[in-house]
Amino acid sequence: MTDARIGELAGLATAALWVVSSLSFTAAGRRLGATRVNLLRTLGAAVVLACVQWLWFGQWMPRTETAATVWLACSGLLGLTIGDQFLFTGYVMLGPRTVSLLMTLSPSLAATIAWIGFGEHMTPLSVLGMLITTGGVAWVTLGRQQVVSDRDARTIRKGLLFGLAAAVCQALGMVMARRGLVNGVDAFDAQTIRMYAGAASVIPVALYAQRSGRLAPAQASSRALGVLAIGTVSGPLLGVYCSMVAVKMVGVGVASTLIGLVPVLILPASWIIDRQRISTRAWIGAIIAVVGIALLAMGSGPPER
Repeated sequence: MTDARIGELAGLATAALWVVSSLSFTAAGRRLGATRVNLLRTLGAAVVLACVQWLWFGQWMPRTETAATVWLACSGLLGLTIGDQFLFTGYVMLGPRTVSLLMTLSPSLAATIAWIGFGEHMTPLSVLGMLITTGGVAWVTLGRQQVVSDRDARTIRKGLLFGLAAAVCQALGMVMARRGLVNGVDAFDAQTIRMYAGAASVIPVALYAQRSGRLAPAQASSRALGVLAIGTVSGPLLGVYCSMVAVKMVGVGVASTLIGLVPVLILPASWIIDRQRISTRAWIGAIIAVVGIALLAMGSGPPER
């Protein structure tokens, strides 16, 4: 099997796993709070990865070049701590369907950041894809038939802002991860470094939330903890690893296209699990957004090696 096919399969696997983690973290966040979910899942994933590193490689910390380690650590800080804090808060406020749709803006933002910050090529087709993705997202989120009409306007506005902030952080994290991966770092080592950085930085965030009184009361239960465990395995463990494989093998553009299928895949999953009615507008908007990401990938250059 070629590297490209492995990368494509890894991207599809990431999308499927992130659908599971999105639904799981939403359910857990409503009982435990977004900050607790971010803290527990990041620490849990870091401990598991540390054990695997020790048992498999005989060391706790991957041996990578300093530059690659710095890029990956910064990626973990932005993507796993700051970005996911916004993401989980958005899940609680709006639900996984709307926030996942907002996250389709991340590939366009990543391409723009790579173009401005690192001089990567951007074709007219890439720009067209960005515009189509943005239009699809805007058409759903700004339409009259709100998918979150049962919530008040202030909650909706805050949730949309948190979702957009999560997309920006994920875009920055993806670009930084790629800068580390192109230096020959293994995908598992990259995942471990990112998770270590996320675990180290999420602790002060949780402590600040507790001391400032912003840590919401928890409704802990075996079901909430079980759902959190499922989300942790499917998200920061398996999902993040598959995303690193996809980025390494086929580049940010193609990987983001495949991972960007989350808002489409999550629609039938939401209907099956929560029995939520899915409007035609939601289906069309999600498909338009994914088509835009595909055009963005087609206009992207080959991945760096």
